[in-house]
Amino acid sequence: MQMYSNGIQLQWEPSRLIIAGYTGKDQKAVQQHIDELKELGIPAPPRVPMIYDLSPELLQVTEEITVVHNHSSGEAEAVLLDVDGVWYLGLGSDHTDRVLEATSIQKSKQVCLKPVSSQVWPLDQVRDYWDEIEMESWIIKEGVRHEYQRGKLGSFLNPDELLDILRERHYESKGMAVFCGTLPLHTGTFHYGGTFVAELRDPKKGSTIQLKYTMKLLKDAEEA
Repeated sequence: MQMYSNGIQLQWEPSRLIIAGYTGKDQKAVQQHIDELKELGIPAPPRVPMIYDLSPELLQVTEEITVVHNHSSGEAEAVLLDVDGVWYLGLGSDHTDRVLEATSIQKSKQVCLKPVSSQVWPLDQVRDYWDEIEMESWIIKEGVRHEYQRGKLGSFLNPDELLDILRERHYESKGMAVFCGTLPLHTGTFHYGGTFVAELRDPKKGSTIQLKYTMKLLKDAEEA
């Protein structure tokens, strides 16, 4: 996997992929998100934050993913990447099958690729103002851009706290990628299909990391 940081090319393959859920600092907002999911038939988590261990091969720098049915959707997330012992910050989408999610959250995440930005920032470059970094996502359908999520990384546990939790629960691995949590949906409902677009913005330096991918439907072999 080729990635770029400050114009320098990084060649890297993840050895482990972790999706951290319910990582908000504001527990009231976390409960609101859990309640949103419950209304959609997704059970409440047994503990927070939740840690989902997935196949690292799911992490891809790609402009298109394929799905069988049109009932999966993306979620913008800050992603921590351990590249040869140095931590970087990128932008990813925890694309998830929402029907399967009602049965098993981990399985619903395991069946979808996880697009990630090719551009990353050294974590030490932004660590001191992590809370101020802005994240936003949109869905483009039939040429219309719909706001989907918007907020700041200050809504989540800071990276050191999250990595401490992973160590305590024995998930830490060299070469791992960690999705840090997602923002509430602007509309409160999932959007399926179309093109998913997200940005991570550094207000200090004025730089931006972008992510964009399209969902392509595979032909369903079980359709009559």
